[in-house]
Order: sequence, then structure tokens, then C-alpha cells
Amino acid sequence: MRRFICLVALVGLALILGCQTAPVRQKTSYGPPPPGYIKIRGEAVPNWKPSDMLPGLRSSSPLSWYSVGPKPITDEYWSGNDDASGRVVALAPHPTDPDTVYIGAASGGIWKTTDGGALWTTLTDELANLNHGALALDPSDPQVVYAGTGEYTTGSTGDGLFRSPDGGATWTRFATKAQVGSTCASVAVHPTDPLTVHVTGGSGYRRTTNGGASWTNGGFLGGSASALALNPVDPQIVFMGRHSDGVYRSTNGGTSFTRLTNGLPTTGIRRVLVALAPSNPDRVYTAFINSSSGLLGFYRSDDGGDSWTQMVNTPDFPYPQGWYDAFVGVDPTDEDTVYCGGVFPSYAVAGVIKSTNGGTNWTDITYGTFGEQLHPDQHAIAFGPDGTIWIGNDGGVWKSNNGGDSWVNCNDTLNVTQNYAIALHPSDPVQMMTGTQDNGTIGRDADVLQWPQILGGDGGFLAYDFLYPTRRYVTYVYLSVYRFVGTSSSNISGPWGSDDDPVNFIAPLVMDPNDRYTLLGGTNRVWRTNNAHTSASWSAISTSTVAGGGTLNAIAVAEGASDTIYTGSSTGSVYVTTDASTWNDRSTGLPSGQVSDIMIDPVDPAVAYVASHNTAGARVLRTENYGVSWSDVTGDLPSGISARALAVDWRFDPPHLYAGSGVGVYSSADGGATWIKDGLDLPNVNIGDLAVDLVEGTITAATYGRGTWRAALPVIPNFDDWPGCVTGPDAGPIDPGCEPWDFDLDDDVDVSDFSEFTIEYGVASP
Repeated sequence: MRRFICLVALVGLALILGCQTAPVRQKTSYGPPPPGYIKIRGEAVPNWKPSDMLPGLRSSSPLSWYSVGPKPITDEYWSGNDDASGRVVALAPHPTDPDTVYIGAASGGIWKTTDGGALWTTLTDELANLNHGALALDPSDPQVVYAGTGEYTTGSTGDGLFRSPDGGATWTRFATKAQVGSTCASVAVHPTDPLTVHVTGGSGYRRTTNGGASWTNGGFLGGSASALALNPVDPQIVFMGRHSDGVYRSTNGGTSFTRLTNGLPTTGIRRVLVALAPSNPDRVYTAFINSSSGLLGFYRSDDGGDSWTQMVNTPDFPYPQGWYDAFVGVDPTDEDTVYCGGVFPSYAVAGVIKSTNGGTNWTDITYGTFGEQLHPDQHAIAFGPDGTIWIGNDGGVWKSNNGGDSWVNCNDTLNVTQNYAIALHPSDPVQMMTGTQDNGTIGRDADVLQWPQILGGDGGFLAYDFLYPTRRYVTYVYLSVYRFVGTSSSNISGPWGSDDDPVNFIAPLVMDPNDRYTLLGGTNRVWRTNNAHTSASWSAISTSTVAGGGTLNAIAVAEGASDTIYTGSSTGSVYVTTDASTWNDRSTGLPSGQVSDIMIDPVDPAVAYVASHNTAGARVLRTENYGVSWSDVTGDLPSGISARALAVDWRFDPPHLYAGSGVGVYSSADGGATWIKDGLDLPNVNIGDLAVDLVEGTITAATYGRGTWRAALPVIPNFDDWPGCVTGPDAGPIDPGCEPWDFDLDDDVDVSDFSEFTIEYGVASP
């Protein structure tokens, strides 16, 4: 039976969401997302080919997407209350043009500037994969750009090595994931032989000498390699930092390698960084990072790696996150000027440090002489032909024209924010909030691309009070919950945090749609407070059974039935309760693997959809009996595509489904039988969250790497302008002379069209 849903907008206050002063973030013990964390992995477009990037090529997707920012994040606390964008992990300045620089965003693709960082242009929105780990230009032809996909440190999914012959205008796959690995740490091109390219990453060392036709591994079997340095004078000499092992050197161009041990440690090693001095390639520096992600030792060689001396005064710059954020770079004109990147000096050991005497003494240069500062968590350093220093970190891109004495923020036109979750304002369609990777909780308060920050650090799930939206609830990592009322904030976290309550890095927090004072949070149990607006006293309303031995990824509360709750876990378990007390295992018939999202029918809580992080088999499922049984509605969603986020347009019968994947959004208008991918207007980016506004008729995608995007949903005819409803009175305004009203497609507008109209749009039964 077809039905209709009348959606009447909430009468709320359209109050402006302002930028609040961000409290000091509690990051010392929390760090970045765990390696391989499910929300950051992403995936690749199946069977991608270069023609998929051609302008004008579009699918038949019903959605037309446009960016709503942030571009940039403004007033970002850890950027000195300046601009930020998102994590940048690779830099490639042009060797002769100081204004041209390429950057690789961790999950936002390759970008290019030709004016020194004032204006950035995206180059790879429709590449097979937007997760990146390394960049390199061909020294013999700097128009040739190599982009290695998959971020080495976090373990995000890549799809091989890509090559552009024309400065990023067009791209082809140069090496497959099978050839060079699923993550990339470094790429280096032979200075005079463009057919020879070296790569390190999660699969160790790889080399081609025939332009990518074949690849060899330099004699190494297994393992991973975190660094690569090519001697520009004698490119037969190649240095490699092998993870958990040490520094290796090849003297035959990468055919074979020898481990270097004269003065270097041989145990306690985790990550290895290597950099050599372009002005004197016999000067080589290496940093050994230990199992605690601190500095095992910083070493210098003056004889091309034959022997090494430990530089004992080096600050422990990587600690406590050296597995994730650390670099070593040498000034191209001065072998004694060396830079190391770490975390941030106010809550860790160092941010960016500099030595002008070969590592004997060091100065922290994170803060500039005019009060400006670098964002924490340093990933990459590179040098322009005019001596400009370029830095990539969790906040984006900075540069210095004076050796690090002062810093220029270059994030004004970058849009690479990594979003985990989104909340839409209940009454103002312009306003929204998202939780981001290391750039806090941010909010859009006007119809502009710039979004101010609300809370610093890492942002997660969040919610507006639906009748008093200046009261907002946001989360920091591991379910630290904050309540904002105007400019005032309070930590209202519950009593979790012990070993008895394991919790996701980004853990679910939802508001009861029936009671704005009630919040539910998920650890390995469901916690609920009925007075979130005051003292926020929390109690567990489930045991750990609901997590199935894991942690909770998703919680959904039924409209009109506060005690009807669905949960989904990291182990694939789904539990349902109708009394907020007795929980029933409804996992039978569901796939193994992590549950990513749950959507409950707003009219019938027995009906719900569950989405899975899996990339094959059943990934979207529907129940009509509270999960007692499930039907697979994955349909023809391609193998290799996950359902990382789910949104449902309940106005249609069957409901229109939207699945956020690791490479964009897929939609289905036939109950999940067939799925259509987005067109060229939405990047092939990992989707963090989806949200629909059925009153305004929009869907918003919080992407993990390319900010936030919005599209208008397909329109249901609503002739009498009653908000959200298609009912009998809509027949009144039908114009018999207007062809769009030929509902029965008989080339005539007459009374039979009224019958078809009422059936099609739920006013009557067939």
C-alpha cells in the first residue's frame, strides 16, 4: 500500500551559530585516529579508467551536488585563531617556478597553486581514489607529476600510483595496487632517466626501469618501507628507511640493498625517516622512532652512510605520535641546516625544530616572530627554488620565506576538511555543524563557504536542541561530550572511560527525536541521560551484550517511541529494544563486519534499514518487523563499494535510498534494486556522514577529505504549497493545459490523470 508522509517543519528559532573560543584540546593521550580506523579507510572506484575524469561525462544520478565549504575553517584555535583546511601529507614544489606547488591531501586529492599558495585548484576529484601519501615531480620534466595513493601512516586505502604528463590536467594509472602496494610513503624519479621510478610504502620498496611496464622489489620480501631518498648526483645510490628494521642503501639503483649498521641502532625500531642534503649528498640524516612513538635516536652521516653519529641534543620531536606525524628535511643549499617536524610544543615536546649546525643544537620554530603559528601534527616539508619552506600538517599548508622566522597561512582557498559526522540546524537550512579530524567541531552560520570553529581538537557526533538550537551538543574523541549554550560550554561526559567500557575513537551520540533533553551515547553499552540540558546524569540502559564483543558504531531512536532503539556494532551485531530495557539480538540474517549506519522509518518503527562497511555481499538491508528478519536491498551496488553512511527519503514509496561510500554517493529510487553513482559534480571522496532535510528537500554529505556538499532531493509535486505534503487538495491547482500533469502518459490531460496522481503520490490506494 502506497502511503504519504506529511512533514511539517518544526517551529524553531533561527538563531545564528557563532564561533566560540575553543578550549584547550585534550590530545596528549588521545592522538590521531588509530591506524586503519574504519571511518578513514575509503576505497577505490571499481574499474576506474582515465575517461571517467573527462569534463561533461555524467551519470544519470538524480542529484546535482555543490560545495558548501568549509573553505576555509576560520578562527581555528590550533592555527593561532587563523585559517585551517585539513590534513596535507605531501608537497612537491616546482624546481624552477617558486609560485607553483602541488600538494597531496590525506583524503582530499591533489591540489595545485600557481601563485604561491593564495589560490589552490583541485586536480583529481574524479581520480579512482583521493587518499594520498606521496607526490613527486619528474626532475627532467616537472610537468610530469606522480601521485601515490593510500596514506602510509594511517593505513587508508589506495589504488596504486598515478601519473600526469601535463601538470595535473590529465591522469593515468602508472602502477596498480598489486604492483606498488595499497599505501604509499615516498616516490622518487631518476633525475635524468624518466623511465626509472622508485616507490616505498606498505609493501616495502618497488622500482620500475621501464616506465611502469614492470616492477621489482630490490630483493626485499614483505615488510614496509617508510622513507626513500635518491642521490641527485649519483642516482645509483638509493636510501630506504625500512619499517621496524633500519636504514638500507643501494649502490646499483635499487637492484639490491644493504642494511647500514655502523653507528645505527638495530633493535627497538618502529618508523625510520631518511633525508639527504642536495648540496652535498654525502650528508645524510636519519631519525629512528621507537615503539613508544618517541625518538630512538637522530643520526648524521658525512660519508654517504658508511658511518653514523648520533646527535644527542636532538629534542624528542616525534613523541608521542611519531608513528603518525614526523618529518626530516634538509635545506637544499646548506647541508648543515636541517628541519624536523613533530607535534606541538605546548602539549608535546616539539612542533617544527631547526638546526643550523648539522643537528648539534636546535630551535623550535613552530611560532613565528609575529605571533603566527603552525597547526599541530607535522607530516611533510619541501623547499621551493627560491628557498621557500613549505609545511604540510593536520591543518593544511604553511610557508616561510625566511627560514622559519615567520609563517604564512596558505589555507584560504583549500577545501580538504575531513568530516566524521554532521548535524543540520532544525529550522534554518543554511546552518549546520560537522565534526572533523583534528580541526574540531565547526559550524556554518551563513550562506558562505567560511565556517568558524566551535570546539578545537577532533570533532565527532553532534546534535542541536531541536526547539532551542543555540543549545548544541558536540563530542571530542572517545565520547567526551560537551554542551554549548551560546558561548558557554560544559563537559557533560558520562562515567565511561575504564577498561569496562571500550569506546570508538569517534563514538555515537544521538538526540532522542521525541525529547530534546535526552541524549544516548554508545561505548560497548548504551548510555542515556534525560537531563542533558542541566546536570546530565547518565545511566547504562544495556549491558555490553549489545556490542557483540566490540563497540557501538550506531544508535537510532524511533520517532514517537523513545524506548524503541536500534544499535549496530563493530562486530556486525544489531540489537533492538522496544522498552529501553529488554534487548533482542537481531543479527541473524545480517552480514559479518562492521555496522555503519541505521535508519528507522519515522512512521513505523518496525521498519528500518541497516548499512554495512563491507565492500562485497549484502551491504544495505531492510527489516519490517524490528529486525526479526532482514531482506537484502543491496541490489546492484557494485562490488568494492561500501555503505559507510545511509540516508533515506521516506516521502517516496519505496523510499529513496542514499548510500555514502568510500568514493562518493550512490542512490536508489527502486528500493535498492538498482543504484546510480553520483556524477562529476561530487568528488570520489570517502563519505563520513549523510543527512536529509525532507522539509527543505535537500541531502547533505559530510565528506572525509573534501568538506561538505549538498544537493536538492527529487521533487514530489506539491501544488498547494502545504509544507512537505502531497494530498488531495494538490489536485486543485492542476492546469489542464500543462503537459507535466499528464500523469497517465496518454498525451492528454484529463480526469484520469487525477486518479493516477492520487495513486502515485499516496493520496489513495491503487
